[in-house]
Amino acid sequence: MATLHYTEAGQGEPLILLHSGGMSGAEWTPQIPHLARQFRVIAPDHLGHGRSPMIADRLTIADLGRAVLEVLDELALPQASLVGSSLGGAVALWLTVHHPDRVSKLALYRVGYRKDSATHAGTRSMADPTYWRSVGMQRWLSDIHQPQGGPNAWQTVIRRVAEALEPETTDHAHDLAALKRIIQPTLLIVGDRDPVAPLEQILEMFQAMPNAGLWVMPYATHVTASNTWRAESFALEVLRFLRRR
Repeated sequence: MATLHYTEAGQGEPLILLHSGGMSGAEWTPQIPHLARQFRVIAPDHLGHGRSPMIADRLTIADLGRAVLEVLDELALPQASLVGSSLGGAVALWLTVHHPDRVSKLALYRVGYRKDSATHAGTRSMADPTYWRSVGMQRWLSDIHQPQGGPNAWQTVIRRVAEALEPETTDHAHDLAALKRIIQPTLLIVGDRDPVAPLEQILEMFQAMPNAGLWVMPYATHVTASNTWRAESFALEVLRFLRRR
């Protein structure tokens, strides 16, 4: 039995939605009804998030990726398309680099290909509970992460995400040579003002990856409103990409 908790919707070719750090599969709630009209959508909670258990003292991208492989194996899916948001994008990229035969198409949203001190500063700021209280999301985070250890467990969850992406130790550390070997159709999605996934790094990816498209959201930071007023357009762009032959 797979370690991860996940939900399913729709029928058709399999599509795995990988949420950002500190969230859960519920991050994709605005998009799932659109995507499930044409795809079998599978939305797991990452290890140590939501209803999925923590299996080690520390999160690693490799462990997160291997847990997704368990889901594919349990569902007898030899391949799936991946859409990954931020931390979920790091997991999707790791899977594509290390298990390319399991990935048919790839959409990377709000994520570069490596971490450095500048980009990790933004990640680290989002590991501060004060940030989430300032945007009024602490109650939602508390609710979705109750299974991790009670009403305050969400603070541990967001801290672990920052630890998993520390530049000196993270396995989210690819190079351009690895990107050049990714032949899957890929869509790169980024805000034009994102300090966590800076446009300059995304352009390096676009130039290195042989079959990549690029969607730059204007006037957008790491928070792109894909869960609010951009939700429908986000789903439509992802669908257009996934339907391309």
